Amino acid sequence: MSNNGVSANKAWIVCGLLLLATMINYMDRLTLNQTISRIMVDFEFQKDFYGKIEGVFGLAFAVGAITTGLIVDKVSVKFLYPLMVFFWSLSGFMTGLARDKDELLYCRAALGFFEAANWPCALVTTQRLLAPSKRTMGNSILQSGAAMGAVITPRLLWILLWSIVTNDISLHASDESFASENSKSSFRAMFEILSDRRFWILQLMVLAINSTWHFLRAWLPLYLREAHGYSESEVNWFSSGYYLASDAGALTAGFLTLFLVSKGVSVINSRKWVYGFFSFFTLLSIPAAFMPSGPLFLAVLIMIGFSTLALFPSYYSFSQDLTVKHQGKITGALGSLNWVGMFVMQISAGYLIQRTENNYFVGFMNNGIALEEARKLAQGQAYTWGIIIAGIPPILALTALHFFWYEKNKSNQAPASN
Repeated sequence: MSNNGVSANKAWIVCGLLLLATMINYMDRLTLNQTISRIMVDFEFQKDFYGKIEGVFGLAFAVGAITTGLIVDKVSVKFLYPLMVFFWSLSGFMTGLARDKDELLYCRAALGFFEAANWPCALVTTQRLLAPSKRTMGNSILQSGAAMGAVITPRLLWILLWSIVTNDISLHASDESFASENSKSSFRAMFEILSDRRFWILQLMVLAINSTWHFLRAWLPLYLREAHGYSESEVNWFSSGYYLASDAGALTAGFLTLFLVSKGVSVINSRKWVYGFFSFFTLLSIPAAFMPSGPLFLAVLIMIGFSTLALFPSYYSFSQDLTVKHQGKITGALGSLNWVGMFVMQISAGYLIQRTENNYFVGFMNNGIALEEARKLAQGQAYTWGIIIAGIPPILALTALHFFWYEKNKSNQAPASN
């Protein structure tokens, strides 16, 4: 049996529904990234405005994350989750009807606000269904839906399935799990959590992982087209492989953690080792920035995607060790601060990429290079530093995790039997 007296099979079915929800989430989000070249032409804007669109999406996501985090600890996740799926799907639909760049900006803001609900709702669900030793696997399943986002998933069918599967499941935390927190006021409990250095290690982790993942999500299609000359069709085919490989990375992280636990490694150390192993592969972004187009170059990019998505499940599982009663608030707070960071990163990325391109273009023109050739060369140089830096943050977070994480609840150190 899993937590809350739910059978193991049914708990994994619920995790499968979390995967589908994340698929819907990313399907609505990725459509813009895959078609941005044509949208920039049709709506007449450049990369700095595209960075603004991504930045505003992130800022709205930050507001949505903290708002949902506060609500989900008070309201049944069984009802809140499908409601938010409906609204973010509606926002994605409205994005397709945008008539100019300003309407596109507003629709992306709405999408960011409602999509933010996915993670507080999903992590509350896996925390209440799964034992600590199995949470990384459960979180791997839900996160792998991020890479399947290009697959069309019927929204109303998901809401129906969620209602049927969770009908006889209690997703309330048990009284026993609240025991150590019930004697404290919410204010005192949250103050203690925010004063805990583990919270700030988690904040560094989520900022690091998302900096890599979301820079590449937003800018990789343009980078492949402009810096390497791939066609839109080729980029779309590559993206399918990239996200499927990322899926595999998230699931591999879960299986590796279960394997290590089965061999007697503690739950905490299993997560640390898996996170550490994959964080080294994101550094492949450094040689990738200087590689010529070709199969090896694309394979390296795919390996970066595979490894980056494999980092999320360990982070989610660590965050679930801090609290039970306030899991939604903690997930929302971590997500909100992270997406403020993504707002700054994407705004800055758009500005710097456009500025770098303009500066190189002027330089090439002054050197007598023909107009179209100068533009092509400038576009090739615009992304170099972004790609180099993109894979570095996860290894920085690993250092903090290795040296400063501690386990307050010793029961989580040993492999769980259920």
